[in-house]
Formats: sequence, C-alpha cells, structure tokens
Amino acid sequence: MSPAMRKAIDILTAIGLTAAVFLVIVVANSFLLSRGNYTHGFNIWYAFILRPDILGTIVLTAVVSMAYVFWKQAGRPRL
Repeated sequence: MSPAMRKAIDILTAIGLTAAVFLVIVVANSFLLSRGNYTHGFNIWYAFILRPDILGTIVLTAVVSMAYVFWKQAGRPRL
C-alpha cells in the first residue's frame, strides 16, 4: 500500500471515530430525555452529522491533526 493511501486511511479512520464518539454521546443523551430512545437519538445524530459545516469541521480537524502527526514523525529517525 502506498504511503499516500495509508495517510488517507488514517484520516478516514479519524473521521469515523469522531462521528462514532458523537453518536454514542447523542444516543446516551437521548435516553435521558422523557420520550427519548435509541431511534430518536440516532435520528438526531444523523441529521446533525449530514450538515456540511459539521462534516467540514470534522474533516478539517482530522486532516490538520494527521498532518501534524506526520510532520512530527518525519523528523525522527526510523528504526
């Protein structure tokens, strides 16, 4: 696998983990509401995660974080 593909997979993994953590938070919070249940929490999360500003923020954060990690690792000698 090429290094560019590995970096892309790392970025996609960070995006997926961010969305998954937010799903857990929203669904758990939905159970605390009087009429809340799993489907209500999932629907709220799904509507929220599809917003372009939220997706842009998640992608930008993942790209900048991974770029910083790759930049810091580039200065270290490989074993």
